[in-house]
Amino acid sequence: MKKKFKFVHKTGKVFEDKRGYLLKILDKGFSSSIEIFSKKGTIRANHYHKKDEHFCYILKGEILFFYRNRSKRSKLNYKVMKKGDLFFTTYNQDHLAYFLKNTHFLSYSSRKRDKFDYEKDLVRLNMDKEPKIKKIISKYK
Repeated sequence: MKKKFKFVHKTGKVFEDKRGYLLKILDKGFSSSIEIFSKKGTIRANHYHKKDEHFCYILKGEILFFYRNRSKRSKLNYKVMKKGDLFFTTYNQDHLAYFLKNTHFLSYSSRKRDKFDYEKDLVRLNMDKEPKIKKIISKYK
């Protein structure tokens, strides 16, 4: 039986003492970790990956995140992701990020993120041109 897709994930336990705290963000295997900063009103992603999957953890800011499976008649989903949110995108899943605020986040990928491998695995889309997505974004501007 195929496991149900889970978009939003919970971070782990917080370990705290007089020095401060440790937060377990992710306890999974990954091949690369990237720190990303995006300016308010910009778009990132707007693609899908053939094999790569990634978790994103929001350090600061807000993302209006759109995603849908590539299977026929798949419903477009979207959610506002905020500071402290951890979410997952799987392979063969269209996704687009519209930044509602200046946003700082971490991305943990299942594959290497060198330019060659990344571009080979990526299929660019024009989700930002879709009327439904344009309409939703306009409500948040």
